[in-house]
Amino acid sequence: MKMFGTDGIRDFPYKNFLKKEALIKIGYSFSFFLKRNYKNTKNIFIAQDTRKSSNYIARNLIKGINLGGLNTIMLGVLPTSSLSIFIDKYPYSSGIMITASHNDHSYNGLKFFNESGEKISTHDEEQIEKAFNMKVRLSKAKATNLKYENADKEYINEIIKRFKGLKLREFNIGIDLANGSSYKVTKKILRAFGVGFKAISDKPNGLNINKNCGVENLNRISKFVVKKKLDFGIAIDGDADRIVIIGNKGEIIHGDKIMSYIASNRLKAKSSFVTTIMGNTALDSELSKKHIKVIRTDVGDKNVYYKMKEINSNFGGENSGHYIFRNLLHTSDSNLSLLYILGLLTERKSKINTISKITLNPSVLKSFIIHKKRPINKIKEIQNFITDFNYKFHSNSYLNIRYSGTENKIRILIQDTSLKRINAQIKIFKGIIEDLNDKA
Repeated sequence: MKMFGTDGIRDFPYKNFLKKEALIKIGYSFSFFLKRNYKNTKNIFIAQDTRKSSNYIARNLIKGINLGGLNTIMLGVLPTSSLSIFIDKYPYSSGIMITASHNDHSYNGLKFFNESGEKISTHDEEQIEKAFNMKVRLSKAKATNLKYENADKEYINEIIKRFKGLKLREFNIGIDLANGSSYKVTKKILRAFGVGFKAISDKPNGLNINKNCGVENLNRISKFVVKKKLDFGIAIDGDADRIVIIGNKGEIIHGDKIMSYIASNRLKAKSSFVTTIMGNTALDSELSKKHIKVIRTDVGDKNVYYKMKEINSNFGGENSGHYIFRNLLHTSDSNLSLLYILGLLTERKSKINTISKITLNPSVLKSFIIHKKRPINKIKEIQNFITDFNYKFHSNSYLNIRYSGTENKIRILIQDTSLKRINAQIKIFKGIIEDLNDKA
């Protein structure tokens, strides 16, 4: 079983990689990796979201980290990005976030940060997985750790510091906090800038994170915005690294439109904007008008960040709601993204519903259960489908097929000028997957 998915480790608590022995080994393996590659590292910061299982996971992780010879410092319930902030402030440290992001409470997981405050690379993940497969005596593992007092206040101050001098016009927005890691700090940050807001899903009980709320469940915040006659709404995910924006009529403002707006107004001519293969093809033609080049990566905000770093780009993101401002932080942060957008709206005197004139090409993303994950390039039926697609469709069309990093699913994304043509191809692909499952 592969340990790492698209963004860290994700599994069911008390099972597989999240059972006691595995967690101790993961903690030990991360310590082993750090001591080999970052010889000065002494401490590992640990933050978590509001899931009931997070304390159990933390306790056993700490045992493994201590066994590996490193100290742990607990930050408590905070956004994933807090690790990047604390690592930057305190040299010779790294971090682990305990979260399953947008999934419900029945899942949990781990995200890892290196000594530079960056999510670890795919190469680093492979090294940790190799260490995990070593034989280690776990019987001596004991948990001792330090608690960082007032970590939430320090996180808030660091976010505010990045927007020193920011003056915002009057806003009245709705925020869906997903009963997650930002349920306290977001409200305090907004109050610090005088932003009017009404909050929902801000009372976590360990079991209600992302339950009928958050970025994957937008119906409640959409209705709330309309009912309360708010300027717009924001939905945040469980670990507060993504936002989705809702217009004043309850409509979703597509992430590609948000990114087009930011890139058009913040990036200079001849600069580059980084997004993933899932980004709409209309971005390329729209940003070319500003002489901004669109660079694409594999799915995952980590991949976006490392490409940004490679080409020295200051802005990139995913249309799912990850927005990275590399001059401000090494990873995406819901609160930072929200303040950045509010600042731009104030500066440009824009309303959220009119921020981008970009017309997106029709796009359909579908997921299908697949019983057996074989390499896609080895599945003749899928390869024939790709060949046929490339023959029939023009250069403005786009096809991407990939496996989910966390589930037994295969995803297909098609973009084209005709929704009818897209749906016809989706139907064909669905039939192929059904046939493959029957043969599995």
